[in-house]
Amino acid sequence: MKKYFLRIACLSLVALVVASCDKKEEPAPSGDAGKVLVQTVVINQDGMNGSSYLQVIPDFTSQSLDNKNSIQVGFDAPVRVIGKDVYVFPGFGPTDASVLTKYTWDGTRTLQKTATLQLPSGSLAGGLVNYNSEKAYLPLFGIGKVWIINPITLTKTGEIDFSEYAHGEGDTNADPGYAFLRGDYLYVPLCQLTSMQKPYSDYKQADCAVIDPKTDKVLHIASEKTSKITFPTRPFGKDMIFTDESNNLYMACVSAFGMDDHFTETGFVCIPDGKTEFDASLSWDISKTTIEGTAYKGGPVAYSKYIGNGKVIAYLMIPELQNAAYISRYSMPVVIDLKAKTIKQIKGLSISDPHSVFIETYKDLVVIASNGEKDPGFYTYDPKTGKVSNGAVIATTGNPYHIHFFE
Repeated sequence: MKKYFLRIACLSLVALVVASCDKKEEPAPSGDAGKVLVQTVVINQDGMNGSSYLQVIPDFTSQSLDNKNSIQVGFDAPVRVIGKDVYVFPGFGPTDASVLTKYTWDGTRTLQKTATLQLPSGSLAGGLVNYNSEKAYLPLFGIGKVWIINPITLTKTGEIDFSEYAHGEGDTNADPGYAFLRGDYLYVPLCQLTSMQKPYSDYKQADCAVIDPKTDKVLHIASEKTSKITFPTRPFGKDMIFTDESNNLYMACVSAFGMDDHFTETGFVCIPDGKTEFDASLSWDISKTTIEGTAYKGGPVAYSKYIGNGKVIAYLMIPELQNAAYISRYSMPVVIDLKAKTIKQIKGLSISDPHSVFIETYKDLVVIASNGEKDPGFYTYDPKTGKVSNGAVIATTGNPYHIHFFE
């Protein structure tokens, strides 16, 4: 059931779907310079399976991209880039192996496979947080643990078990989300989901484990019960947990993906600088705030990226537009102001399907994946002028899923 949930959370679709290809060999090494990592996803007609493709391209200039010179990875496989290392997590296809694979970028358009790590079946890994060059934390959302690994060799050196903190009779999985290191502590949000893939109706709160990385012991569980906001971060959402200029730690929350009227409260919760407990006065339930320029209120956060000065670029799920979990276009691109408590729709960008929602920054621009009424691809938004690129800068074959700029 948890695997089905995360597929709803992660699956990527194309407007004109095509059948995926059989797995292909990695492309031959190329001496050409490459600086931009791009991931796309192509799905089968049933929307339940397909293929993901990774490739390095020379630059971020106007272009149409196919998947010919790519490495095929697992269906909807999450990706995390740390330095020159590209960590590819297990995909969600029925035949995808439970293996974490590390590739290393050498400055060209080639990714060299440098290490692998076998993971437990159903672990649903999607993120990695480095403590130092020899130690990293790997949350396993599906089995309620965080593995401690060597990020270079991909060998397991320890684990943190959250089973005693799981809510619900017989539930041993507290569903650890995306972790974050701040100061002397590791913060691991606990999503606390039922077997029906949503928060517990008697447990409307946000939990976060506070861990001492020197001992890897859980010090305590911080809980925010006042706002009733639930489900802090998504297990692959590296930018849904972030610090602002005051070092306050924010977590964007998902609630029940807009699929249950019992969980309307959604938005942001916060652990202030120097504290290890939530401050409910800094929480913001955006479901009560109208999105300027629309008739809709704020919905669950599909993805977010903090860009400074209290501003967050995000995709919000609009429940009123959701009529099919895999194919509806109901993810609205917005600018959220944490200081002014306002939400504005980004005009010029389409409302996307719920799976092309990745957001990154490049120089002074925000790069936004989109698969809506316009061509699928990566668009830019200038936060200074509010202008959106005239068409996709990189038009993709399949859904745009992830982008990373090495330089």
